[in-house]
Amino acid sequence: MKRMKFYFDTVLHCTQPINQHDFLLRCIPQELPEQRVLEMKLDISPHPTGGGFGMDSFGNRTYSGRIPEEHNDFRYTISGRVERNDKRRSPGMPLPCYRFPSVLTAWTGVFDDFLAPLAEKLEGKNSLEMAEIFRRAIFHYFVYTPGATNVSTTAGEALALGKGVCQDYTHVFLTLCRHFHIPARYVSGLPEGEGASHAWGEIWYDGLWYGIDPTRNCDADESYLKLCTGRDFRDCPIERGVFWGSGSQMQTVFMKVTSE
Repeated sequence: MKRMKFYFDTVLHCTQPINQHDFLLRCIPQELPEQRVLEMKLDISPHPTGGGFGMDSFGNRTYSGRIPEEHNDFRYTISGRVERNDKRRSPGMPLPCYRFPSVLTAWTGVFDDFLAPLAEKLEGKNSLEMAEIFRRAIFHYFVYTPGATNVSTTAGEALALGKGVCQDYTHVFLTLCRHFHIPARYVSGLPEGEGASHAWGEIWYDGLWYGIDPTRNCDADESYLKLCTGRDFRDCPIERGVFWGSGSQMQTVFMKVTSE
């Protein structure tokens, strides 16, 4: 069991005023058997009208609202305490969609070349062992390169480049797992430490979900705080919205997670 304090702050700055801003956030920590939210505070500026908590089709907690007046900066900050205990994971069945390719995790020819040197290592291995082989191979193949890809980059495109960020590592990992009929899902969240938000994968094996982080080449254990899950990044944007206005945008993100 592990207890952690978390702080997550995001500022969206617009060079020209915007208004009629409708938004949806997925920065709310999940309530799961293995993850319990002990304390939580969400601050949003400017203050929205008609805001409220909800849940999407993947079971992720959400907060949506509207800011009708003009503003240049949109800021949301969430902080609190959580308890993580993987021994409390409950058995069940994964959603069927986690077994099949999604828009960003479709199989392409570049995966055949990547997989060829791994063929012998995969023989006779169970799903968890195969996932760990994929994790190590992706970690050693990729060069972590911010700006080389974007949120629309597919797993095949990222693999062809051989570089990207955590979402690309995760998309390639999910593509490989699903190709071998291993149910796998995308996770957005906050690992222990400080910096920006992170993404990793989870696979379904022997009735339970196991977290695997190909970007860091490690298990996503109790030091990882889960915010939302889905088929790929498109199901897990921490922030999404529409507004009236023009000009360019700049986003600043900072998070910090510490053990108690």
